[in-house]
Amino acid sequence: MSGRITSVTSRKGQATVTQMKESDAVRLTPARAAELTQVLDLQAQWENLRSQDIGSTAQLQSLQKAFEAYRGCQAAYTARNPSEPVPEMSPTRPARLGIWCRTVRAVMRRTPEGSECPIHVVTKVNRLADQIAERTKTDPAGRESPTDMRTAILQLDTVIAWCDGLETAARPSQAPEVGVAYEVGAGSSVS
Repeated sequence: MSGRITSVTSRKGQATVTQMKESDAVRLTPARAAELTQVLDLQAQWENLRSQDIGSTAQLQSLQKAFEAYRGCQAAYTARNPSEPVPEMSPTRPARLGIWCRTVRAVMRRTPEGSECPIHVVTKVNRLADQIAERTKTDPAGRESPTDMRTAILQLDTVIAWCDGLETAARPSQAPEVGVAYEVGAGSSVS
């Protein structure tokens, strides 16, 4: 379920970012995938810090520093190919989180072996899954702390399966229940 590329539009009606889909990610070169993984990890670090209560000047400075690192890395990445799509920032529904995780997983799979573990991406995924679990009053996704790219991908697999389970549970059954009478015409019924 890779979805289609969609363009996010600004309030003035101008297209600003093209959303990456899984099929785009699998076409990345390993070097490009490594760069994008770094962008995604810095973005996740900033978002994770932003989601916390800022109680001191040091925390605010840490947040600002994380944002500057993310924006600088993103600017360098997009400068080399401004038309290349990127994953959306923070999906908040199970289906969109699942799609986002699939796209990010495809990027990570293209990243060369031995690349740094994107711990902040996994923390973000778990945080978003926890928010969805709280909102839907469901058990949160299982989790492990990744130590390398392989275990980070496995954690994304866990969240993808969890999102798929929520989506399946949310769909109404198409088959009628056995033994229930349904009206066929005026005054008649079938059991």
